[in-house]
Amino acid sequence: MKQNLTILFFIITTVGFAQHFTYGSGGTVYNSEGKKVTPTDVRTFMRDNPEALELYNAGRSKKTFGNTFFYGGLAMIGANVIVAMNTTDINTSGSSSYPQVSSDRSNMTFAVIGGILLAVSIPVKIGYPRRIREAIGKYNSKLPESYAGNDNQIQTSIVASNHQLGLRISF
Repeated sequence: MKQNLTILFFIITTVGFAQHFTYGSGGTVYNSEGKKVTPTDVRTFMRDNPEALELYNAGRSKKTFGNTFFYGGLAMIGANVIVAMNTTDINTSGSSSYPQVSSDRSNMTFAVIGGILLAVSIPVKIGYPRRIREAIGKYNSKLPESYAGNDNQIQTSIVASNHQLGLRISF
């Protein structure tokens, strides 16, 4: 009997920790209580569902690459424009009484590369939320129906006072 109760306790606590996730903006994932869940915790919960975990990791990778391309492109454009504005390429030639002044165009190669990175980042950043939503949907579909977002979830907690220690299971 003691062994059966122990097994039942572990099953209840495992199911009690199953989280129903929802997607927020910007790749943010919330649990059933509306609290933000870190990507590490989401991966921990999804480790038993490899298909959902693979989609979630792909979505997070796309978000990282999109952010890198976007901010890298902006930085390259900004740096090149600032350098071009602050350098003078003025050439003088001719006699001292009538000098000829000419100016060379600034090299805008980094600005062009930054613009390309910025343009590439847009479809990448648009595509990552779909993958994260699909991963959350696959994960939530594998949860037992009675625990997926209902208010009557099984919850376990440790209750302690001055002279006693106990375990409370609420369902």
